Amino acid sequence: MNRTIEEILADIQKAQAPSNVVESVIKDIESPVNVVSQGPTILIVKKNIILDATMLTGLMSCGRYTDLRFNLSLIPQGGKSNSLECGSLVHKILEVFYGSLINRHKRSDAIANAMTAGEMYIKGCQFCTDFVPSDEIPKPICNHPPNEYPGMRNTPPDNQDKPKRIGWRHVLATVEEYFEFYKSDFWVPLEVEVVKRKIIFEDDEIRIMWKAKLDWTGDTNDGIFPMDHKTMSQNRPTLDLNNQFMGQCIVMDTRRVFINKVGFQTSLKPEEKFLRPPMSYTADRLLEFVSETVPYWAYQLIQYNETGYWPVNHTNCEGKYGNCMYADVCKADRHMREEELKLNFVVGQKWDIDNLEKD
Repeated sequence: MNRTIEEILADIQKAQAPSNVVESVIKDIESPVNVVSQGPTILIVKKNIILDATMLTGLMSCGRYTDLRFNLSLIPQGGKSNSLECGSLVHKILEVFYGSLINRHKRSDAIANAMTAGEMYIKGCQFCTDFVPSDEIPKPICNHPPNEYPGMRNTPPDNQDKPKRIGWRHVLATVEEYFEFYKSDFWVPLEVEVVKRKIIFEDDEIRIMWKAKLDWTGDTNDGIFPMDHKTMSQNRPTLDLNNQFMGQCIVMDTRRVFINKVGFQTSLKPEEKFLRPPMSYTADRLLEFVSETVPYWAYQLIQYNETGYWPVNHTNCEGKYGNCMYADVCKADRHMREEELKLNFVVGQKWDIDNLEKD
């Protein structure tokens, strides 16, 4: 008898956790297939691939980046950049704010809860930061997920020009301005920081599950859509050629996602830096994404993993936010790269490809 998708997913979850992230998203499962309508049932081994937007984007960018970031979990010793820390701070504040509204708190209380969480994110929590679970202490005594409040190491209190960095006081002021600007917001938050899963492709050799973590979903009176927070220091048009946005549409069975832009610019009016542009897609573009783009790169992932060769791609070493964090590693001679990694990188937390929800 053919197994259901739920039974297949249960088999995946029961499988022994492999040693690296890439292997953990490639699992062999025996899939029963009827050769003819009334003939015998045979077992064909399929590879089950689990992907999300972050890993797919890294895979598209560079094989070596994928290996260093997702297999070896190497991160810079200095931690997140200033821009990433400020973006994470905004995400945490808005997560708590909309979560409080969903839990039927008063708006004023939701804002207070959010700003308190922001202050905790800035200072850091000594119990959950760099927490390593053990049999005796499986979770932090603060009851936060590990590294939920790591503290801001590369963000000064106030804005700086040399080097140019955003201060956390300016971030807090910007969020307060955001709350004032949307004080009459009629969009109703329904979910916050939820994980959606969907099997998007299957052929004779592989089955692909896509996972997406949504910042929040809301009812706009025109429908229920995913919303994605994006912080910015400059006004740039948002391109809809984005794995994250298309993946969110796929798991939500919609063709539109809204980008909740929060700008840090001091020269712009609130209506110019707090924007919610929609990203809309045709059915054919989403079909191409799930039937051609993602399967192609899933097969590439299998090839890289089986051969052990992760090719470098020099066309993506420089991006709009600066150089790739592994650029100096690639610039070093081959016999010096291991030393470069030892000097400037540490082993961080494994990429959570399963996107497990918080307790």
